[in-house]
Amino acid sequence: MAFLKPLILLVFSFTISFAETPEQELIVKVFKLLSINNTPVSVYEHNPSISLRGSTFTYVIEQCSHADMIYGSRFETLPQACKTLPRFTTEYELFQNDEHVIGAFYWRKGRPQLRFSKERCEKFNIFLPPELVRYVQ
Repeated sequence: MAFLKPLILLVFSFTISFAETPEQELIVKVFKLLSINNTPVSVYEHNPSISLRGSTFTYVIEQCSHADMIYGSRFETLPQACKTLPRFTTEYELFQNDEHVIGAFYWRKGRPQLRFSKERCEKFNIFLPPELVRYVQ
């Protein structure tokens, strides 16, 4: 019995440490659906408010020069070599004002919002599957 209690605690803490938040789960679904030239996108995280670390998304890249897309915010601090890559953000203002941001996941009036720019997706050859077309602005 003394052995069982620590074992249960260990299993419970291990399970919680790899649990995805609802926001993270949604962003992971979006990235899994996106493709460039029929290949899955590889993503570099740059100051994200919701990290993909610990999620089921397996295409998180350590260096932005090897990525297909940048995910995060405060893009003004991106390395020069990565400033031309398409971006996905968690801030509506960046989505509206940055010509490299193809989409955004953000909260408005307590509700989650998902938006994509059709023109910017076409510019970067990003294919939006039917599941995401309804979020085009």
